[in-house]
Amino acid sequence: MHNPKLDLNAHLVDMSIMPIAQISIMQIESELLSEIKIANTVSTADLNQKVDIASFNEYEYLNSDLDLYRCGYVKDSKMIGRVTIFGNGKMISVGTKSPKQSFRELRKALKILQGHGLVKSRKLEPQTRNIVANTDFKKLLDIEKLARTLPKSMYEPEQFPGLIHRMHHSVVALIFASGKTVIVGSKSIKDINSAYFELGQFFNKM
Repeated sequence: MHNPKLDLNAHLVDMSIMPIAQISIMQIESELLSEIKIANTVSTADLNQKVDIASFNEYEYLNSDLDLYRCGYVKDSKMIGRVTIFGNGKMISVGTKSPKQSFRELRKALKILQGHGLVKSRKLEPQTRNIVANTDFKKLLDIEKLARTLPKSMYEPEQFPGLIHRMHHSVVALIFASGKTVIVGSKSIKDINSAYFELGQFFNKM
């Protein structure tokens, strides 16, 4: 008997071998493409209350050195990054590998602070401020030619070995002759995927 599900499965394509030109809008807006690795995510939130950061060294998973910085830190053994806490209640999460992880660690920091009686319960509204991602287009690039043909680009090899290309919104790509590229300034997975897609299309024309 004919099974339509078998026909559907037969036409599924592995994203890892799909040409850049065939990546769909739906794929750009969903999960991070396998060719991209996130190095760091920076997210913020606000406790909307004062925090006694001077007392942090008295508690588990908290520390501060007010002689150096006017802030404290939250990190337990299971956290991927760490969360910085300021006396006015502002929070910054760094070191995680996705916005989801970053938001989770902000909420975990809140829970730790609550457990020590340092803050009152509240609902956080985290925001992603910057995602740094690495990728490799696996082809040698003529950086000098790119500097002449890629709009909104700057190449000053005496100061920096890569080409700096300003893309949509706050996204900037740091492009190297080896094909390795760092994408910074993204605020969402969609931003990163879109940047990869746009750069790949341009490089394929070279």
